[in-house]
Amino acid sequence: MSSAQKQIFAFGLLAVVVFFACLLGIFTRPLSYFSFFWPSNALLLGLLIRFPSLKSFGGILGAFFGYMGADLVTGNTFLMTLGLTLSNFVAVFSGLFFFNYARAKLPASNNNVSELYPHIIAVTLGCFFGALFAILLLPNLPHTFMLKENRWIDFFTWWSGEILNAVIVLPLILAAPRWSKFKELISNQYAKETQIQDILPFFALLISIACTHIFYGPGALLYPLAALIWAAASYQLFNLALINSLVCLTLYHSVTGLFIDQVNSSYLINIISIRVGLIILGLATLILCVISQNRNQLFREVLYLANHDSLTETLNRRSFTQLSEKALKHKDNHLLSLIMLDIDDFKKLNDQYGHYVGDCALQHLSHIVKGNLRNHDLFCRIGGEEFIILLNNINLNETQRIAERIRLRIEHQSLYLENCEPIRFTVSVGILHIQLPTTLPLQDLIIQADQALYQAKMQGRNRVILAS
Repeated sequence: MSSAQKQIFAFGLLAVVVFFACLLGIFTRPLSYFSFFWPSNALLLGLLIRFPSLKSFGGILGAFFGYMGADLVTGNTFLMTLGLTLSNFVAVFSGLFFFNYARAKLPASNNNVSELYPHIIAVTLGCFFGALFAILLLPNLPHTFMLKENRWIDFFTWWSGEILNAVIVLPLILAAPRWSKFKELISNQYAKETQIQDILPFFALLISIACTHIFYGPGALLYPLAALIWAAASYQLFNLALINSLVCLTLYHSVTGLFIDQVNSSYLINIISIRVGLIILGLATLILCVISQNRNQLFREVLYLANHDSLTETLNRRSFTQLSEKALKHKDNHLLSLIMLDIDDFKKLNDQYGHYVGDCALQHLSHIVKGNLRNHDLFCRIGGEEFIILLNNINLNETQRIAERIRLRIEHQSLYLENCEPIRFTVSVGILHIQLPTTLPLQDLIIQADQALYQAKMQGRNRVILAS
C-alpha cells in the first residue's frame, strides 16, 4: 500500500468510526445535559495507540470530519460543533502525548500490571485537559449548554464521564485479539467441550445485573462485585473487558435512574459520585484480571521449565516417566511403541568441534524429531545424547516408518552454523513394540528398547533395529 493509499485508508476509517461513535453518544444525550455515554474519544485514543500508522494527517483529518459531521447532521450550530470537536481533540491527543511520554519514561518491567500505568496516566490527564479546555471555551459560545457559574461542576462531570467512557471502551480496543488469533480462539472453542465451571461466573454476573434492576438503589454498585472478582480470576482479559463494559453500562443506567427527576446541579453531583464509583469498580476488575493472568502465565512457565529439558525443550526424565506410566495403565488391547535414539560418535563430534556445536547438534536433532511426531507423542532427552519417544496407539509398521524417516532426515539434513562448515551426523535407533496390558514396569521396557539400540550400534550404527 502506497503512502497516499495509507492516508486515504486512515482518513476513511477514522471518519466513519468517529462519526458513528459520535452519533451513538449524541443519541444518549439528555436535553441540556452531557451525553450518557460518549465512546468516540476513548475509541479514537485506543485506535491511535493500537495502530500507530493511523496517526497521520489523513487519519487526523478523518477524525475531525467525523466529529464535525455527527454534530452538524443532528442540528448543532457550527461554532458549538467546532468547540466540542476541539475539546474532544484536546482530550484524545493530550492523552496520546502522555501515553507516549509515560511509556518512554517509566522503567521497563516484567510485571504486566506496570504496563497499565501509561494507559491510566494517558486517560486521567487527557480527560483532565479535555475537560479543562471545554469549560474555558464552551460557556463563551452561543447556544451553549454550559453555564459560566457551573463551570466546576461541569468540569468534574465532563472529566469523570470521559474517564468512565475510557474504562468501558479502551480495554476492548487494546485487548482485542488480532483477526488471525481471533479465528484460532474461535476454532479452539468449538473444538473443546465447554465445562459448566467456565460459564458459572458469567451466569453469576447476569443474576447480579438483574438484581440492580429489581432491587435498585445506591447499593446496586456493589451487587456485581463478587461475580466480577470471580470473572476476573477465570476469564481472559478481552472476555473480561466485554463483561466489565456490560456491567458498568448497566449499573450506570440503573443507578442514574434514581436521580433522573432532579433537574438542578444536585443531579450532576450525584452523577459524578456514581461515575467515580464505577471507575473504581471497573478499573479494579481489570487490574485484578491482569494480575491473575500474570500469575497464571508465570505458573505455566515454571511448570514448563520443571517438565522440560532446557537445552532441547523436550520432556525431562521425570515428566516422561509420569506420562508414560499413565499411558501404560490402559486395560484394553492397546498398541504402544518405544523408540530409543542415540547420536553416533557424539564424543568425537564434541572433541572435533567443541561443546557448543555438540549442544547445537542436540537441538538440531530435537527439531527434526518433533517435526515427525504427532502432537500427543512423548519425546524425552533421557541422557546426554540419548533420546526416547513413546508412540501411543500405533502399529509396528507405522512405528518403523516413523523411526526410519527420522533416521534418514537426521542423516541428510546438515547442521549449519556461522563460521563453521556444514556438519552432518547420524543416529542409531532401537524400537520396542508391545501390546497392552503388560505386567512389565516402564523401566524394563526402556531397557529392552535400549538393548535394541545397542544392537544397532554393534551392527554398524546409523540403522533401526527392532527388539526381539
